[in-house]
Amino acid sequence: MGDGVMIPAGGPGDCATTSLVNITKEGDGPWIAKLLGPDLVDMGEREFAHGEVGYADDGRIATYTVAPGDALYAISDRFCMNGGQLPRLHGNPEGYGALQPGDVLVLNPGAIPDFVYVSPYAE
Repeated sequence: MGDGVMIPAGGPGDCATTSLVNITKEGDGPWIAKLLGPDLVDMGEREFAHGEVGYADDGRIATYTVAPGDALYAISDRFCMNGGQLPRLHGNPEGYGALQPGDVLVLNPGAIPDFVYVSPYAE
C-alpha cells in the first residue's frame, strides 16, 4: 500500500476494506500521520460507538467525538479502520486507557488542514 504497510482486503463486519492511520518519520524530518486505504465509511452507530462524526469541508470523515460508553475497538469497526495507531496518534503510545466522553479523536489526519502530529517521545 505504500510506506511499507499492508492493508487487509477485508474489513470488520460488513466492511469491504480496511483503512488505517500510518505514522512515519523520514530521517530528520517531521513525524507524519496519514490515512492509508480508502476514505473512511461510517457504517452507523453501534454498541460502544454512539459518538458524533466530524466532517471536513470536502465531506470526508475527519474526527469522532467520544460518547459515554464508547470503546476504541467499536469506533474502529464503525469506520472500517484498523484502530491500532489511534492511541499513538492521540499521545498515548502504550495504548488508550479509558476514553472520556467529549474526547475528539482524529480519524483522518489528511482531512484536517492544519493537523500536525506531535510524537509523545522526546526528540
